[in-house]
Amino acid sequence: MKIMLKLQALETGETSFREFEDEEATIAFLRERPRFTDVLGVVFEGLSREQNDRLKAAMRPLDAEELAAEAKLEEAREKEAEARRVAREKEDEQARLARRESLKTLDPDRPMDVRYHYSGSITPVDPDDTRELSAEVREAILAWVAERNEWVESRGQIVGEAKLTVFPGALKKGADRVQHGSFVPVTGPAKS
Repeated sequence: MKIMLKLQALETGETSFREFEDEEATIAFLRERPRFTDVLGVVFEGLSREQNDRLKAAMRPLDAEELAAEAKLEEAREKEAEARRVAREKEDEQARLARRESLKTLDPDRPMDVRYHYSGSITPVDPDDTRELSAEVREAILAWVAERNEWVESRGQIVGEAKLTVFPGALKKGADRVQHGSFVPVTGPAKS
């Protein structure tokens, strides 16, 4: 059975593959593993546990210079990953700023999704939606919540959280301030 190993050059980080005719040839290679060549693993996973153990036991351990090269390679990888993470964060922030700016050009009277919490907080679902909620809008939301509290009161519950779609600005004739919503009831405070 042929065995393929995945190798890595410790000085450059480049990976390669090398195929061997059988376990014996693979073990011979592992014992004499070329310097600055690390074995990342077996590509073909059809080996028995015993065969895998024999291959691992046969591999010449990395010497001090090879370990230093491996550490240097890992450090370079970590720096590269960190640089990618920072670049991704910058791109995300720029996209968010661009989106926030584009929201300012939209109709201020468009519907707005808000989240109500039983603590009394009412916040936009979209953190970039900076439109203010007027006292009239807040009153309409609290009235909607109060009506749902009546529905669940007999079970000893209150509205714990709710997501509502509201019109924050001018209303069209005959339109309701709260368009629709959904809520999650929670156990209410004990009555004294």
